[in-house]
Amino acid sequence: MYKRSLNGWIKHIDFTLLDIVAIQAAYVLAFLLRFRVLALPYQNDYYLSGAKVILVIHLILSAFTGEYSGVIRRTFWKETRYSFLHSTIVFIGLNVYLVAVKWTEAYSRIFLYMFWIIMFFALWFSRTVLKRIVRKRMLTSKNRSVLIVITKKQYAEEIVKRFKKDRYHDFALSGIVFEDCDGTGEFVMDIPVICSYDGFYEYARKNIVDEVFISDNNLERAEEYAEELKKMGITIHYRLLNNDSDNRMIENCGGFPVLTVGMNIKTGPMLMVKRISDIVGSIIGLIITGICFLIFAPIIFIQSPGPIFYKQTRIGKNGRRFKMYKFRSMYPNADEIKQALMANNEMDGNMFKLKNDPRIIPIGHFIRKHSIDELPQFWNVFKGDMSLVGTRPPTLDEFEKYAVHHKARLGFAPGLTGLWQVSGRNEINDFEQVVELDTKYIMEWSLLLDIRIILKTVKIVLTGRGAS
Repeated sequence: MYKRSLNGWIKHIDFTLLDIVAIQAAYVLAFLLRFRVLALPYQNDYYLSGAKVILVIHLILSAFTGEYSGVIRRTFWKETRYSFLHSTIVFIGLNVYLVAVKWTEAYSRIFLYMFWIIMFFALWFSRTVLKRIVRKRMLTSKNRSVLIVITKKQYAEEIVKRFKKDRYHDFALSGIVFEDCDGTGEFVMDIPVICSYDGFYEYARKNIVDEVFISDNNLERAEEYAEELKKMGITIHYRLLNNDSDNRMIENCGGFPVLTVGMNIKTGPMLMVKRISDIVGSIIGLIITGICFLIFAPIIFIQSPGPIFYKQTRIGKNGRRFKMYKFRSMYPNADEIKQALMANNEMDGNMFKLKNDPRIIPIGHFIRKHSIDELPQFWNVFKGDMSLVGTRPPTLDEFEKYAVHHKARLGFAPGLTGLWQVSGRNEINDFEQVVELDTKYIMEWSLLLDIRIILKTVKIVLTGRGAS
């Protein structure tokens, strides 16, 4: 899943809202300093109208003038110029309004000039602080995409320079692959050459790769290469691809005009709504988890002394590792016994399932049937390791056995539930069917599809059908 870059004011709604607060704060402070009274300007009809006018002027500037274009990358002096220009236009606009409605006598001129000066400093200071916060978050975020560049050796340094010129991306340039020679072990401006061109499929299968930037003059070869990577759930940015395929769009990547292709491309607001839903849902889920802990923790401990929670390393989006939590439904040595039971595995492929699993403690059958054991995963959802709806996160040993096309199901954050889980998981014994369902979910994902899956999941949990 690829998050499409936004343009215009909506991309920087945080700066838009912060500026509103800064401008109104300047308006209030100028009023207090000028009239030396503990009162708000909004209590005066004239000044209340003025506050509304400056809000409208600000929103128009934000939406139609490119006010926030490149705001993260602005230098000290450039931000000073932009802040001064913005505050001056708002100041002039307010004065034009006062002249038009013949309210100039109702306003203090000293107040107006104080407002102009304070507004300039408020805008400059608040934007500078927010930029520092956003820049730090962009550089340290664990959710930052991992980008690999594939190019000829002679062009590698030029491309890396372009990417390094601006550090503030949603991705981190993590490796290079030479298409015309094997430079494994070399470095291009501290960026490692990670593998050979022919070995990249295997590298991508075992390592975290979210996006690939391909610069190749051989159109036919590059398109074939890109299509194979797309099947793995990797997003490709490529300047020479044709425009006759789904899920492609023109955008900018590291200063290069590219055509981006992926399994599914969605805008930031849609994914933001999904994340907000995850946070709200996980908070509710954690409350339910706490209640279930009080009920089932004593039973689990009595039947099988040991930890109440079971944690295991799982594989998340595009190969990221994280600790997944569950209520323990098996005996403490379950992982050791698993190898001895592999011969009885009922799944065809890279998953393990056994109907009458001897590792399960008595209460474990009940909590697994009603998916109570999964409740602690709401903590993973809250942290961002997982989503409410997604694909099943594989174990480390399952992931090691993946073929290249299996990694497509890791192109989206893993979920508490998913299309496979609500499609009769008890009856599916072929791992290829699981991959097919997970891939279908990623390619067809929408907020409406998530809602449908959640509703089906609730029904399954309450009835206990389809659980394993």
